[in-house]
Amino acid sequence: MDTESGKRTSAGAARWWRGNLHTHTFWSDGLAFPEEAVAWYKGHGYHFLGLSDHNVFQDSRDRWLAETGRERYFAEYLAAFPDAETRIRGDGVREARLSTFDELSARFNEPGRFLMVPDFEATRTVAYSSGRSHQVHMNAVNVPRLLPSIASPDFVRLRHDVRLSDFISRHEAETAELAKSLGRRPVFMLNHPQWQWYDIPPEVMAETPAVRFFEVCNNGTEIAACPDLPQDGFDTDRFWDVANAFRARRGLPLLYGLGGDDTHVYRGEPHGGMLMPFNAWTLVRAKSLDATSLVDAMHAGDFVACEGLEPEDVAFDRAAGTLSVSVAAKPGAVRTIRFIVSKADFSETPERTIVVRPEADANRNAHERTIRIYGGKIGFEAKTVVGAPGEPLEASYTLAPDDLYVRARIEEPGTTLCTANLHPKGRLVCWTQPCRA
Repeated sequence: MDTESGKRTSAGAARWWRGNLHTHTFWSDGLAFPEEAVAWYKGHGYHFLGLSDHNVFQDSRDRWLAETGRERYFAEYLAAFPDAETRIRGDGVREARLSTFDELSARFNEPGRFLMVPDFEATRTVAYSSGRSHQVHMNAVNVPRLLPSIASPDFVRLRHDVRLSDFISRHEAETAELAKSLGRRPVFMLNHPQWQWYDIPPEVMAETPAVRFFEVCNNGTEIAACPDLPQDGFDTDRFWDVANAFRARRGLPLLYGLGGDDTHVYRGEPHGGMLMPFNAWTLVRAKSLDATSLVDAMHAGDFVACEGLEPEDVAFDRAAGTLSVSVAAKPGAVRTIRFIVSKADFSETPERTIVVRPEADANRNAHERTIRIYGGKIGFEAKTVVGAPGEPLEASYTLAPDDLYVRARIEEPGTTLCTANLHPKGRLVCWTQPCRA
């Protein structure tokens, strides 16, 4: 599915590859050695993986981790990887050297089966003189070097009194410039925009057209619910449609959505089902398992975001303006395909605004936010098709003259490991990318 060029890609010309591009290890605040993280994903049928540690790329051969306080992790790691490099410090404490991206690639890459993709997460905070602050997390995928501004000795995580859209755009531009110098094409992704407390409004994404990707599904930290929000919450689907309605009206590139685990823990501690692997993933359709093919397919919109459910086929015929989606049979399962559009005559004036205030505790950004609630012509469910139990399901939707775009959401009753707010409740979901004629 090539949503921007209009070229229809058939499943016979390419295949689906499952991957996760948001993963953490002991290189930052993840609770696993990098070999353990990679081995988990490869061993569970994933085809590609990016280790997106905070403000660091795994290119130093001199990063050592002390065993003190991590005895359990060391014991399990050394049992699984006895060739790991260790040493004893002068004070008698054992250390293990963290493996680099190149070493991990040499160990785990396998043509046609598994690929390590260079990745890192730029983790920043923007604060204002009013006391309000916003977390801004951004992944640079297929870029095997840290951004110069972050690698600089003068780097500080906190910035003051800058517009969020300008701040994000600067990181995208710096990522694009660095990738170009390395002869690569990047995927620049805004992570979990509603964490910690609705930190990035969708209107900001309408003002940053160079940013083409965001996480529509991230299994991160719990976010408090607010009783004043619409019944389904101001979830990532609603966020997505607000951003894309404004973009489409202005003729700007549409925003694409990825799924990611944001993995920090691999043994269930301390977050339960959250921040664990195999909650959400990205399924990319490409001709081969290499970084160039994967990235090109993502920029073409030929991928889906998954939380427990995968499609059989997705295709958009731009000439006809028709999006077709199919999902395979599963014993006893009832699948639903919902086609979602935004109408050209939507109002940019919010129907109402809601001020939400989080609980003031150590884990939340305790500042009120104003959320704008727009009318029903944004994110309008234009067609719904429900399948028979246990049967395959195929459905299509043709853009109406007043549709700005169409995207589809496939659903099935069920539960995933993650129970955080803003996640689908009681259903497995797959999101296709928005398409327009």
